[in-house]
Amino acid sequence: MIVLQDTSLKSVWEEFDALKDFERGNQVNHIWGNRYQRFTWVNEISYVYDRMRKEQIVHVIVCEENWDEVADDGSIVNKHSKHAWISSEPLCKKNVHERCNLGARHRWGIENGFLVEKKYGYHYEHAFSFNWNAMKGYHILMRMAHMINILAQYGSLLKWLFSKKGIMAAINPTTPFKLIIILIFFFYVKCKRHNYVFESRSLI
Repeated sequence: MIVLQDTSLKSVWEEFDALKDFERGNQVNHIWGNRYQRFTWVNEISYVYDRMRKEQIVHVIVCEENWDEVADDGSIVNKHSKHAWISSEPLCKKNVHERCNLGARHRWGIENGFLVEKKYGYHYEHAFSFNWNAMKGYHILMRMAHMINILAQYGSLLKWLFSKKGIMAAINPTTPFKLIIILIFFFYVKCKRHNYVFESRSLI
C-alpha cells in the first residue's frame, strides 16, 4: 500500500474519477473507533509510463472519514479527512479495513523500526551483494535481532515474577503460558497509550 497524493499520477486519478461511480460493489461504510468512514475503490487501473513503453496495473482506494472533536471552548467540531492509496492487490469489502486502517495507516511503525535499525545502534544500512539470497538473509537476521532485543528489554518487566516465585517456580511447565499472558497485557497497555483501536465494525 502506497500513499497516492492528490497531485500525483494524474492519469490514474482521472481514470479513478471516471470509473468510481460506475463500478458495482466498490463502496463500503465503516465505523472505526469514533470515525465514520466511507471507502471507495477501483481495481485494475492501467498506468502507462516511460513514454508509453511500460504499463503497470494498480488498484486505487480512497477513504473519506468524519469524526467529532471537542474544541477549546467546549463546542463540538466536526472534522473531515481524506486518504488515498495505491494497492498492489485487488480490493474488496472484506479486506479494505485490514489493508487500509490496520496496514497502510500504520506503516509508520514499520518505517520507525527501520529508522531505529539504521540510526540507533544496529548499524543497518542498505546492503549490497551479488547474491540476492544473501541480501534477504541479512535483512531477516537484522529484523530477528531487533525483535530479540526488544523482547529482552521488555523481559526486564518480569523480574518481579522471579523475585516473588523464585527461579525454579517461575520456570515450571506453565511458565510459558504465564509469560505469554503477561506480554499480551503489556502490549495491550502500550497500544492503548498510543490510542490504537482494536475493535471495529462495518456498515454494509
